[in-house]
Amino acid sequence: MVTFPGNGIKFAEEININLMEKIMEIKALTFPNYGTVETHLADEYVSNFYKLIEEAKEKPHSMNNILAGNISSSIELNMKSKFATNFVKNVIPSMVTSYVKQYGFPIKHITKHIQDNSITLEELWVNFQRKHEFNPIHDHNGMLSFVIWLSIPTSSKKQNELPFSKNSGSKGLISNFSFVYTDILGNIKNYVYQMEKDIEGYMVMFPSRLMHQVFPFYESDKERITISGNVGISTKQVVTKELATEENKVSDYAS
Repeated sequence: MVTFPGNGIKFAEEININLMEKIMEIKALTFPNYGTVETHLADEYVSNFYKLIEEAKEKPHSMNNILAGNISSSIELNMKSKFATNFVKNVIPSMVTSYVKQYGFPIKHITKHIQDNSITLEELWVNFQRKHEFNPIHDHNGMLSFVIWLSIPTSSKKQNELPFSKNSGSKGLISNFSFVYTDILGNIKNYVYQMEKDIEGYMVMFPSRLMHQVFPFYESDKERITISGNVGISTKQVVTKELATEENKVSDYAS
């Protein structure tokens, strides 16, 4: 057994790194995994979503009873509207195609011929969240889902300076959106999106089965407004291949 005397880290730093690099090459490897694709929507899309919301408010169809959120109101948006149809035609396919090129399909069976399939918007709704309300850990239906933040009335930085948050052992979560997943060692991890004004109009697409949650915000009496949706693929003639191993996934999709 080889041991480092005294401060092992300091001792290691004193080794002639240049000499060691000549002797051996050390590489770092990150295992394949799924992720997200993201974009900032043009102002035109944001304003049209607000118009779609106002139309939905005239005859609201509540989604609260089928959603996980502990929030004031979630109402269905008209997927057959001219704007929603345009959104599905021009934005969703680009996001899905980007996702597939980067990660493959986040389901057991995949198709390598996305052009032979029809991308469908299965559900579309708006969430109105008030202070103290939250969305517990949950996933979605569909293959891919997305969130668009339209109105953020608070600042994550300021929220996390509140006394009860500042002294908390779980800093950086209050008021924010978080994906929850396990790493290859089984440790639970959070990937946090900080809710600041500059995230308004930002769209994130992710695997529908990826767990996520929304933490409560405080003090502000204004609503946080977000759009959510689920996307599926209606197959025609699909060539499928089962992802038996991660090696198959890498050979098919990794660059």
